[in-house]
Amino acid sequence: MLRCVSPGEQNRSPSAPQSDVRDLYALDLPSHGETPVRSAATGPESLARLVIDFADGLGLDRFELNGHSWGAAVAILVAAHWPDRVDRLVLTSLGTARNALERLALTQAHHQMSLAMALWRPWLEMSRPWLALSRPAIEWFGAQPLVYRAIAGHVLRRLPADDAMARVGVQGFLSTDPLSALECAIGAGSPAFLSALETMTTPTLLVNADADAVMPPSGAHGLAARIRNVREARLDDCGHLPMIEQPEAYHRLVREFLTSTSLGPGSTESFGVRGSRSTPEAIQVADVPPVSRLKGDGTGGPTDARLAPA
Repeated sequence: MLRCVSPGEQNRSPSAPQSDVRDLYALDLPSHGETPVRSAATGPESLARLVIDFADGLGLDRFELNGHSWGAAVAILVAAHWPDRVDRLVLTSLGTARNALERLALTQAHHQMSLAMALWRPWLEMSRPWLALSRPAIEWFGAQPLVYRAIAGHVLRRLPADDAMARVGVQGFLSTDPLSALECAIGAGSPAFLSALETMTTPTLLVNADADAVMPPSGAHGLAARIRNVREARLDDCGHLPMIEQPEAYHRLVREFLTSTSLGPGSTESFGVRGSRSTPEAIQVADVPPVSRLKGDGTGGPTDARLAPA
């Protein structure tokens, strides 16, 4: 599982319901969660390579990948560049440009920002030690109820009953290395994603939400139209974090996708979520080679993993 932002220890729970059918690794990308920053650039292609290096280090020849938001974008590159490694793909809360004009604007912005980053990166990197000194203040700021509820309210349809989940999540978001966050934002417009979508054939489940203010449903529909083997499911009355806001419905979707032996055009009702659909090129999961059970932490729960610095 590739997480966009790791909100801390309680983030183990969103993956745990799948632990009886798969051993899980919840991977924090560089500068997210407890994974340290990297001195090298963290573009989407380099992050995809890190995911493969992580799998190689664990001896995982084949695996299934679940990515959320920016993590889902990186997962697309992994599946496209290493199709013999990824058997099934779950993309959660991700969208793309909806038309040619938006794609042109996004691509041009990416090129301009990439050029500016190449010029300014050495200077921005020099500021990292000073920014690290401000982390205690940032954590204090993020712990204020007015602050974390306001930020979480923009991402979530409704705040979780566990107030600490919103607080720790926002603190983790605010503590993300600014330079890496900027590189992620620039990388989101990379033409590499469109190229990857043209070649990716991995059976894919795309889960989006009708009230997602970060990745609106229209962008998710545009993404689904560019994926060859895709199932799209929409969760109603839900925001950007369906695994937290509607965990039962979300995990049911993922579980049925991972365990189904056939997902033909007539099986949309098995998802049980209004708005789910199948493209004409329906997934035939039975044609996908079986996946060996991944080695986990031996407890039946997910393994939280962090990448070593470069």
